[in-house]
Amino acid sequence: MPSVIVACTMLTIIENISPVFLVIGLGYLSRKLGFLPDSFIQSANRLVYYIAIPILIFGEISRGNFAESFNPGQIGATFLVVAVIFFLSLGIGGAMRLPPGGRATFSQTSFHGNLGYVGLAVVFYVLGNEGRAAASVLAGFLMLFQNFLSISLFTLLAGGGKKLSLGMVWKFLGNPIILATLLGLVFSAGGVRIPGFMTRTFSIVAEMALPLALLIIGGSLKPFSTRRLRLVALSTALKLAILPMAGFFLFRFIHLEPGAAGAAIIFLASPSATISYVMAAEMGGDKDLAAAAVTASTALSIITYTLWIGIMATS
Repeated sequence: MPSVIVACTMLTIIENISPVFLVIGLGYLSRKLGFLPDSFIQSANRLVYYIAIPILIFGEISRGNFAESFNPGQIGATFLVVAVIFFLSLGIGGAMRLPPGGRATFSQTSFHGNLGYVGLAVVFYVLGNEGRAAASVLAGFLMLFQNFLSISLFTLLAGGGKKLSLGMVWKFLGNPIILATLLGLVFSAGGVRIPGFMTRTFSIVAEMALPLALLIIGGSLKPFSTRRLRLVALSTALKLAILPMAGFFLFRFIHLEPGAAGAAIIFLASPSATISYVMAAEMGGDKDLAAAAVTASTALSIITYTLWIGIMATS
């Protein structure tokens, strides 16, 4: 009987998560067929990044109960796990004697996840309505922490500090999703009520955010050379397996509430962020390694997400 229950659970998980990755696949196929040219992807990406997802995040958080949405234990534990993998990946890169730029990129792709596009989509579409506000808060704070670690990494290792400007720091730390999180918390904590017509407007815009984000992710995937296969495999293993595994055991050890733990593990298990390529290009990293790690981890995350959600559902 338990095996039947597990099989039914896994089937349900696959039914829930497969649409997310089918839309990503549709984006990839549409790009190949010429329906998503570079000009559209760039414009749509700006629309999603600067408008749609921030409105989605702000709407979810501002409507939520502040005491329930802001979970310091969840945020702190998630930060701790990311920091551990940050230092572990740095140590591995040093042991492998990677050049500074390659070491910075290897480390970043091992801990810096795609929360805004893939992580949020899996949380919203797989976990459902429950805990959306809390998950949105965690996403905003985790983005801030990831970006801080990444900037520090490239500044110290890859000579990125020479190229670092106030505008670049603002670009990575003051991104619209983080600002939407903070503004949403202010509205939630202050009990500010948003007029009904604005709430409905936000809902209309928010509904396009995640589907369009998934299409963009698919359309942005690029084939990569296998000459860095060992590094890509190791980075992907750290990102999709070791990082969420560390979170899983820590959350159980501190008895974190299952809903909060589930959202955190989904974020920890997200594939390497596409911003890894941008930072590698702008701050002296390894662009080819970043592109390969993003593509490989995104493609494999459908398998690892299914496994992690299954583990959480049956544990």
